[in-house]
Amino acid sequence: MKKLNLSIVMMISGFITLSYAQVGISTTTPQKTLHVNGSLQLVNELNVGGNASTAGSAGTAGQVLKSNGPGVAPTWQNLAGVPNSTGTVIVVNGQFIVAQEIIAQMTADFTDAGTGGAVAVGNLNNKIVDNENLYTASTTTNSFKVSADGVYQVTMNAQLSTTNATSPVIGIWNDTNSTWVARVNDLFTATTGSLQTYTLLTSIPMLAANTYSFRLANTASITMKQLSSGSTGSGPVTQMSLKRLK
Repeated sequence: MKKLNLSIVMMISGFITLSYAQVGISTTTPQKTLHVNGSLQLVNELNVGGNASTAGSAGTAGQVLKSNGPGVAPTWQNLAGVPNSTGTVIVVNGQFIVAQEIIAQMTADFTDAGTGGAVAVGNLNNKIVDNENLYTASTTTNSFKVSADGVYQVTMNAQLSTTNATSPVIGIWNDTNSTWVARVNDLFTATTGSLQTYTLLTSIPMLAANTYSFRLANTASITMKQLSSGSTGSGPVTQMSLKRLK
């Protein structure tokens, strides 16, 4: 197909017009400096910003174009706050980020003597997701930080075995201030040595300056189970998770 340069097309075609320093393609009433009434094909970079003598930015691979409102050039923005991360994309203060997320399961049962104090759960070291590498765990303890101040969803599901008529507690402990920030407790109604499931589902504000941990407390010896058991088979039954909401 033969191509015509712009000057020739402007002279012989009514599809491109020049009016008050505005160019219209397939329109005789252009509304902007360049008005294309139709599709546009780019075979190279798209530069935004700059000025009459300076080229705009072409952005970097993976960025998306964000509008900054009328009269202001759009800008290229990172889609995710954490490069190459796994997680849910959320919008915080007008910016796309990947929400911090932690999911951990147990590698073995964990037993505490039950002195009544809050004890960091050990063996919670099967990290399913830790997309900002802020969770640490061992056979005896665990701890984590959040990357930014915000509201975080907490989900804890634990199968416990302890003494009948005691009231076990599971939750998130603020290691910095030595206080609970979220917890659930309930009367253990199963017979001594049997199993009962405890679940905590809530959303709480958390601070990047603090260190936190998943904890357990009871006044009698208590075991947090790694696996379920029964006629239907066995599988992971205790799981702790945290995800940023905003």
